[in-house]
Amino acid sequence: MTVDIAEFNRRAVPGLEALTKLLVGGAADHAPAPENRRPFQVGWGLVTALHRQAAAVVTLHSKGLGHEAAPNRRLMIEYVAHLQWLVRDGEDAVDSMNKAHQFKHAGLRKAADDGGYKYDPEAADAVRDAVIPSNPANQYSQMNALAKSLGGGLFESYVGETQLSHATLTAAGCFYRESDDTIELSLTPTYGIDSDPMEASPYMAFFFLFFGMIAFNDLMVGSPWTNDLKAIGEAAGLAGAI
Repeated sequence: MTVDIAEFNRRAVPGLEALTKLLVGGAADHAPAPENRRPFQVGWGLVTALHRQAAAVVTLHSKGLGHEAAPNRRLMIEYVAHLQWLVRDGEDAVDSMNKAHQFKHAGLRKAADDGGYKYDPEAADAVRDAVIPSNPANQYSQMNALAKSLGGGLFESYVGETQLSHATLTAAGCFYRESDDTIELSLTPTYGIDSDPMEASPYMAFFFLFFGMIAFNDLMVGSPWTNDLKAIGEAAGLAGAI
């Protein structure tokens, strides 16, 4: 079966425009009560960051840099996974994110200390001394464990994008080909397959933003985007996704 990448990308353009209109349409009006607001608040930060990464992927693709957008696509997968985690585990997910932040901040502080850098010790102490309850969701603080637990191809997509997001042999190998007696060097990436998978970057940007927004919709009171998301998905070939 031949996949028409150009057609998928064509559908992505109005899809991304429609999703953007939803984002600027007053999500704050559907925020939960203050005592239940943390997952919504964190979710808003994640979904708006996800939207900007989608814009970055599309912009890079338009400049012929779809290969170089791999780190952005990989980050989009992380945002989608964390949004789905918030829907699934709610307050426990937020506590786990805070606990992970505390741990990473300790590493940052040690690096600053070792390097002789100056910082606000009062703020650093506040992060260090915060008491954050443990819960079973802590096992998902690592992206691999989180993506595997959520399913839906997130883990496989994440691992695939990771190969091109770091200084790996896979990434380096896209720029040369060798045989027994010759070597061909290139300034542009090639993959040794019939088509360039990075050409689908605009649709991938739409795809991940769409599923991230489905998750955020569930964090709002009344899930106000449901009908719009259904229509957007159907127009883009994702009927039944919500």
